[in-house]
Amino acid sequence: MHTVEQLQKDLEQLGLTKGDMVYVHTSLRAVGAIEGGADTLIDALLTVLGPEGTLAVPTHTLSYPGFGQPPFTPSLPTMVDLGTFPELVRKRPGIYRSGHASHSTTAIGKHAKILTENHDPRVAVGAGTPLHKLWQMNGKILLLGVTHTTNTTIHLAESLAKVPYRFMHYNASWGTATYEQLPDGTIQKHEQAEFPGCGNEFNKIQPLLEAKGNVNVRPIGSATSYLMKSQDLVTAANALLESDNTVFLCHNPKCTCCVPKREFMNA
Repeated sequence: MHTVEQLQKDLEQLGLTKGDMVYVHTSLRAVGAIEGGADTLIDALLTVLGPEGTLAVPTHTLSYPGFGQPPFTPSLPTMVDLGTFPELVRKRPGIYRSGHASHSTTAIGKHAKILTENHDPRVAVGAGTPLHKLWQMNGKILLLGVTHTTNTTIHLAESLAKVPYRFMHYNASWGTATYEQLPDGTIQKHEQAEFPGCGNEFNKIQPLLEAKGNVNVRPIGSATSYLMKSQDLVTAANALLESDNTVFLCHNPKCTCCVPKREFMNA
């Protein structure tokens, strides 16, 4: 049974420090049994970060009419695919949540408001988004019990590198516009300028990060975890994209995202 004291020590040994701004992707199952449950892990993170730090998590909802999700509201629960942890962060007092109807970010701490405000409803993860601000502010990425296949910042790198396929949808059947419910009850749609895609090939970046010494790896609880600077991650992703701009497209013949993107790039 992992205690808050042990989790704090693990996080510090991984390289997380007071005042850090960190974006966390998490698998609670990988962490193992925690004394006091998942909220203990949040407490451990906030204690290590201190009052000058900022904790951010993905609270995506994929609110596309064609996907079957309800319209976005600030209180709309996080997609269950992202697990329990980000939804528990979202329910904490003092949080800020960005307003993108597909890829919102929730944050708590000193820079939470700055990180989440003015999220363009047409841009999920590109310029001006919370992930972009975190990159600009030299924040860190923590993969806690998960791998780079969940690492949304690599989609930021695709956007900043202006890969041509960023204009193509993850799944065309969802439609090209997200939708949200405004406080007066009306529904507003937002045509998307870019679309994050499949992340199944994102683990290709790990050897490059290791070769440069730009990633720390150790257990948090029972979960193998990875800590890196967002800027180092984007630099590594750009290096791979410069050598092959299809490097992050998967080869699954049934992938509704990567198959049309690869065909487009090879046309």
